[in-house]
Amino acid sequence: MRAIFINAVDRKVEEVEIENELEAFYSKIGCEMIQVIGLGDNFVMIVDEEGKLRDWKVGFRLGAGEGIAGNALIVCETPDEDFTDCPLLYGLVIKSLVQFLDLEKTPLPPPAFGFAAITDLSPASIEKARAEALRDLEQHR
Repeated sequence: MRAIFINAVDRKVEEVEIENELEAFYSKIGCEMIQVIGLGDNFVMIVDEEGKLRDWKVGFRLGAGEGIAGNALIVCETPDEDFTDCPLLYGLVIKSLVQFLDLEKTPLPPPAFGFAAITDLSPASIEKARAEALRDLEQHR
């Protein structure tokens, strides 16, 4: 599968061929867990789920977006949410938007979490806990 690789370690954006398999994503990005971030249309960015919790020394920002710790892959997604080839021209657009970051000089803020206790698994209790967690998250931002 054709993907755009944002290589924060070597500070470059390049087109790569990669197997459409989880282990290949882990290996290329340098992580043990991935997070998929929608970029609009059918483009998605695959990043290190634990990037902000790990000791990445480098990262990047896309345009004015939030900083990402580590490397990333950009691919397209089918209507069935399967990954597929990313057009080469999109790589040129991404290249112009990437700003590489030195996380030793300017660390990213830690991830924010909201906390709430669920008393039982009823829909009402789950909804109440969700609302409490969102309030808690907003208080700690």
